[in-house]
Amino acid sequence: MPAKEVLEFYKLKGISGYIIYGFRFMRNFVLDKMAFFCPVKSWRTQLHRWKGIKIGKGVYIGHEVIFDRIFPDQIEIGDYTSIGDRAIITAHANIPSDTPLREIYPRIIKRTVIGTGVWIMPNVTIIPGVNIGDESVIATGSVVTRNVDSRTLVAGVPARFIKDLNSNLDK
Repeated sequence: MPAKEVLEFYKLKGISGYIIYGFRFMRNFVLDKMAFFCPVKSWRTQLHRWKGIKIGKGVYIGHEVIFDRIFPDQIEIGDYTSIGDRAIITAHANIPSDTPLREIYPRIIKRTVIGTGVWIMPNVTIIPGVNIGDESVIATGSVVTRNVDSRTLVAGVPARFIKDLNSNLDK
């Protein structure tokens, strides 16, 4: 994504805007690489917090999880959520190359919110703007393209409703 578009989103202007953005980008790039290779779960979580992701208490973030690198502050994760290895959680989408497809698929930046007590299994992809309800489960390899209700199990590509978890959790 061109720096100019990021500056517009954050309402940064002039040379000072470019300097601020450049510093943030480099800081987040370094923190991202450190988190990606970090073997200690509590350190990994803290590194992601320093990037600007809003992360609740007791959150587990697996190995090699990729969070949006340009807009990490647009991602929020509730308390006691578990995110499996190699998940991808995004808050923006755009076509970086100069192609007519950009007219059909313009840049989007949307807040992505994951509720409390959610279990995101390995290799899940969550697209920008999705809200995942509390105590829901996202099955391995799913691609979440729309909101997920609380206490439901979803699976597949795209992820679809599989099971209501209310009766299992109310015992």
